[in-house]
Amino acid sequence: MSPGLRRSSAALLLALGACRPPGPAAGVELELDAGDPRRFQEVPDFEFRTQTGATLAREGLLGEPWIASLFFTSCAGPCPRLNADIRRYLYDELADTDVRIVSFTVDPERDTPAVLAEYARSFTADEGRWLFVTGEERELHELIRAGLMLSVSKPEGPVEAGGATGRLAERLEISHATRLVAVDPEGRIAGVYPCGGEEALGEAGLSPAEVETSFARLLRRVRHLDGRPAKPRSALPRVNAALNGLAAVLLLSGWLAIRRGRRRLHAALMRSAFVVSAAFLACYLYYHLVVVSGPTRFHGTGAARGAYLALLASHTILAVANLPLVLQTLWLAHKERWEQHRRLARWTLPIWMYVSVTGVLVYLVLYHWHPSK
Repeated sequence: MSPGLRRSSAALLLALGACRPPGPAAGVELELDAGDPRRFQEVPDFEFRTQTGATLAREGLLGEPWIASLFFTSCAGPCPRLNADIRRYLYDELADTDVRIVSFTVDPERDTPAVLAEYARSFTADEGRWLFVTGEERELHELIRAGLMLSVSKPEGPVEAGGATGRLAERLEISHATRLVAVDPEGRIAGVYPCGGEEALGEAGLSPAEVETSFARLLRRVRHLDGRPAKPRSALPRVNAALNGLAAVLLLSGWLAIRRGRRRLHAALMRSAFVVSAAFLACYLYYHLVVVSGPTRFHGTGAARGAYLALLASHTILAVANLPLVLQTLWLAHKERWEQHRRLARWTLPIWMYVSVTGVLVYLVLYHWHPSK
């Protein structure tokens, strides 16, 4: 066999073996049920950098369970699929917990914090919940092998192959496990779960059904470690959208009534719009202060994110400004100071209508057009 053919053959074999998940140690069951009390070993101290450039140390993860995974951004094997599955099966499902996902790159030479930040954006990852981690290669690989019980290997010398084969081998020159590690709040390994699908290219590659089952087992495990039951999805966002929509209908009907000289109907409709808007405000505050304890995250990227933020900013600012206008307009009507009432209503009505309609749009954007997957 010629030297060139040997190099090409070696590159292809390396490519086919890339990202192949290893089997567990002989006689050791690593994929555990949710309530299994066993722990395997303590994750040693480490200090690396996240996609934001911030320092991440082991002690910064103590107190809450976390999930470890391996990847690299230039991977042409299962990494994109694995991270998409993490996004689908774990990230959104753990939104009501403090569980964090920590993805360690096995190719830190290429994967700088800036590269990781761009990669994280492709998965719409919140930098506080899904950390992409880089550092010095020797320390990273040592933590992965000895600390996380996962395999990783990289050729000591460059891959010598030309053409398309060489480019493919360069992207697949690193081999690593596609298993995910559950770590308990004390920093001890509480289970290792195979989550690599058929794209893993090895005998351990799982079918789609097996992948979903393994992720479900891991999810139950970390939820048990977290110690808090899942919060059921609330119907309040739909109720809030319905109240905003009803307010807009009442406002439009009230405007048509006064245009036709039907003052009593106009007054009744506008009072009803005020009651509905007040009910919306009460439900909105209860939902965000009590039910979810924070804002609802937007899952879109790029231009969609910019458009949403502009919509949300205009809706919020005008909603705050509109409340005193509505109260003043209604008070002038109560006092029968009609000329002042009409002058102020010319400003109040369109702003009130805009706030009500954009309230419905915000709901559609968050829960239907860009929902959590």
